[in-house]
Amino acid sequence: MESGEVQYGDVNGLWDKVRNVFRISYTLNFVFAALVGVAFAWTVVPEWTIGTLIVLDVFFLALFVNISNDYFDHKSGADENRWKKYSVANDKDLREMFNEKIYWSGNAFDRGIVSDRTGKVIIASLALIAVLLAIPILQFGGWMVLLMGGIAFFLSYFYTAPPLNLGARGLGEVDVLLSFTFLSLFPYVVLVNDINLEIVLISITVGLSVMLLRSVDQMSGYEAHKAAGEKDFSVRFGLDGAANVVIYFLTIMYAIDICLVLLYGVGFALLLLTIPVTKELIKMFRDKDDKYRWIRPVPTMLKIAMGQMLLLVISFLLMQFMSELSWHPF
Repeated sequence: MESGEVQYGDVNGLWDKVRNVFRISYTLNFVFAALVGVAFAWTVVPEWTIGTLIVLDVFFLALFVNISNDYFDHKSGADENRWKKYSVANDKDLREMFNEKIYWSGNAFDRGIVSDRTGKVIIASLALIAVLLAIPILQFGGWMVLLMGGIAFFLSYFYTAPPLNLGARGLGEVDVLLSFTFLSLFPYVVLVNDINLEIVLISITVGLSVMLLRSVDQMSGYEAHKAAGEKDFSVRFGLDGAANVVIYFLTIMYAIDICLVLLYGVGFALLLLTIPVTKELIKMFRDKDDKYRWIRPVPTMLKIAMGQMLLLVISFLLMQFMSELSWHPF
């Protein structure tokens, strides 16, 4: 690769290296998904310590998933050509578009920031930390935690890991949908030892929002994923077709939001505050004159996904507060 390409941009300092290797900003979706389930459980049972450990454990699991995904994408070559068509001249535009804190200029293994050997050590260390943090959670929840943790690990690890590599076989969207639905559902089930339609709908909303974030993010790497033989939405349906699929599933997500409002309280109407951002996303999809047409929507979809999860937590707090005041307009 030529030195003028974005993929091999310089790393400035230790923090920039850590940020690129671990992609810490990418853990937010994992942490907030788990926080949704934990926060909803806290409105039922005050299991503060175990709830906090669950969120912390998910954070380390997310770090493990991020770096292991990069490692296996490096091995398969899926990320190698992702930024080839963008030169250093585009780098400033991309950094401004994404915000420096979440900007990702390429796979850390491909860029030589971390070696394969060091990466394996980091992956194993993160897995060990996640297992150690899971011990008190396992003692609290018993076999159910082991089962749910096994499902979460399977879906997260084999998203890119061989021999399954679900993301490359056309099952990436399903994998992400299930993973993040379970990330919200499982903490509630563990803490409350119960399951109901409300938490199921809440968890599906989370799963859909992050699945769509993954789908939009994949659009920017369309050529690289197509060359690597992967079969995500953008490769299966083409970029315009994938955009239409995203809009379709966003409609389903908002339909579920409305169901939550009608069935469980008007406090969930806060979720509809992300609709104006969704309109911006659709406008970006339709702008065929924008050379960043398939990159610009990524931070916008991130706002929608994070907004849905953050507003869910706020709605829980709001309705719980009003309930404790013995006033029930919600």
